Amino acid sequence: MSFRYLAASFITVLLLSAGCEKELPKVEPPVDEPPVEEPKDSTVIEPADTLEKGPQPKKVSLWIGASVNFSRLKTKANIKHFMDKIEEAGFNEIIVEVKTSDGAAMYKSDLIPEQTVEGNVVIERDWDYLQYFIDQAHSRGMTILAASTVFPNYREEWADYCCIEHLPQGLVSIRESKDDGIFPFLNPIYPEVRKYTMDICEEIVRNYDIDGFVLDYCRYQNANSDFSEASRKAFEEYAGVKCTNFPYDIYYYPDGETRKGEYKPSTHYNKWMEWRSSVIQGYVKEIGERIKAIKPDLSYQYWAAAWWPLQGTGQNWASQKYNNYPYWWSTDQYYKTGFAEYLDVFQNGAYYNKVEPMWQNSTIAYALNQGSTIIKDACKQYSSFSVSSKDFDTENAVRYSYLNSDGVMIFELCYMVKYDWWDEVKAGIESAEKELGIIRN
Repeated sequence: MSFRYLAASFITVLLLSAGCEKELPKVEPPVDEPPVEEPKDSTVIEPADTLEKGPQPKKVSLWIGASVNFSRLKTKANIKHFMDKIEEAGFNEIIVEVKTSDGAAMYKSDLIPEQTVEGNVVIERDWDYLQYFIDQAHSRGMTILAASTVFPNYREEWADYCCIEHLPQGLVSIRESKDDGIFPFLNPIYPEVRKYTMDICEEIVRNYDIDGFVLDYCRYQNANSDFSEASRKAFEEYAGVKCTNFPYDIYYYPDGETRKGEYKPSTHYNKWMEWRSSVIQGYVKEIGERIKAIKPDLSYQYWAAAWWPLQGTGQNWASQKYNNYPYWWSTDQYYKTGFAEYLDVFQNGAYYNKVEPMWQNSTIAYALNQGSTIIKDACKQYSSFSVSSKDFDTENAVRYSYLNSDGVMIFELCYMVKYDWWDEVKAGIESAEKELGIIRN
């Protein structure tokens, strides 16, 4: 997530209505006993747990990246200081990145090395970073989610499992890319990568008292990867076809073309896009099944950019009940690759500069409305946005997102500090909760 400064987000949701009567179940008397008549003037007092509760606060989460906050959160005192500010601003949940893009851990792991270096900063802790965040969050009545970057990995021992890109100059390891924003991604098709990924997710969930788990970068880097022999064989098996001129029967570059995005689709391109989405869907489904087997009540969440469809990265975050794909590249089976049904929450990354209007693309309102249409209530949808611009209307974004989605996720701590957004976030929360009739304890 430290590489992500983009996105788009969510729905127009029904506002919670105050005073909604809850119908109590009717209890029939045992058949072998006569019904007991109540005194005519008696007053029935319902047990406390059946009394109507007012509308409850929604989750307002703050993402805390590992790399960008590495030095900022180097001591327990630092963490406590910022947790004080986070709580005071009205956040009731934090999301802590604990498996980094470097392929290292911000927790005590038996599987991957601990992150001790970021740039010129070296920190060797004799205490558990994640556990201290858990202690701080739970002592304040806040929930805490652990976030894992799934496929990014710079570690040399995984070099042979990284994606191969199909570029104008030929097939090239993604590790050799010089493009901004492109970094090493593992190829999800390898059994070794699948085991590695699943083991890390299970380790975090099993060993820590977290309230939820978030997948980040659970996707292909871009449409140019992966074009390894392993991917070719897996695709042929999935599609029931034979590639006779791989990778050019997926796409090719016209003579003289040097730009990697200017390829021309070929024979199997559409089915290839469907297959890639099915691969990512398989990961989302299996990770969810594995962590829910350990902690059934864990909130399972996924972040993706709002500018759907994301066919190039294999991310189809739609419901499988949604089947409106008027795109030249979509097959008649593409809709089956949706994975919203496997999530508790989709974090719709509406990283736009404007909040409204709803009818205008590239606004938070538009993204939320689109998300509502695509997800079809298969899971909850949180409005996620970045506060990375000093001109961003943070208060209005918080208010609008709170009123029109199931929750709010703000990216991220470093920008909260840089632009001192604490008062704006608090004002946005308070305004929305007042409008909804929510009273915090």
